[in-house]
Amino acid sequence: MEIDFAIVYWGLTRSTKKVYESHISLIQNILKQDSKTFKIFMHTWQTKDNKQKVWENVIQQPIDYDEYKLLLPDVYQIDNQEDFLASVNMDNFFYKHIWQRIGHCRQGEWLPGLVTNHICALESMKRGFSLVEKCMKDGVLFKHIMFVRPDVMIHNKFPLHQIVSEKINIPNCEHHEGYNDKFAVMNYEHAQLYAKRIDEIAEFRKHHGRIVSEKYTKFIIDKYRIPVNMVDFHFSIVRP
Repeated sequence: MEIDFAIVYWGLTRSTKKVYESHISLIQNILKQDSKTFKIFMHTWQTKDNKQKVWENVIQQPIDYDEYKLLLPDVYQIDNQEDFLASVNMDNFFYKHIWQRIGHCRQGEWLPGLVTNHICALESMKRGFSLVEKCMKDGVLFKHIMFVRPDVMIHNKFPLHQIVSEKINIPNCEHHEGYNDKFAVMNYEHAQLYAKRIDEIAEFRKHHGRIVSEKYTKFIIDKYRIPVNMVDFHFSIVRP
């Protein structure tokens, strides 16, 4: 069986109840209107004491572990974030001696809490993509893999007819030090590299300076010479 799109959500849901309608109307319904088939996958975390952060600050509002249902995932997985963090050495990703000497700047380090958040997000993306891989092993083929965060408010229709299958399709905005890392569409071959980039991030830190999400995304895309197609797709992060 062949399906046009695998839609992969990753990371904490955070504000899904505030934004889910935009995902349904501006992604899912756009695909349906063009007779495109899709299957939705989601991976998320259970956090310690059900707490969540905005930037580095813990907020009062606990995670709602039921709001993921609003995005109508076909396949869902939740894992314990503390178990994952206990399995990795953050010293491989954040160099304390540089932070203490230089601090938060391009020659120094990213904010420590943001590095931790990014490592968790990348692992969640990898696990979300693994759900797609399991489906592929059962004989389902996906023409495109779409990665999108569950906490963004989408502002315009998914530009379906701008998508180029042989390229990685990313929004033409908010690239900062590299490429926008909050949304992308690509084929399965490129997704193998994009979704598993956590596997190379410690080595990246050794040779290319501090870890910043957009910077590292561009590094992986450039390293594997994945051609880029910028698309007109706009959204904004909504805080819990």
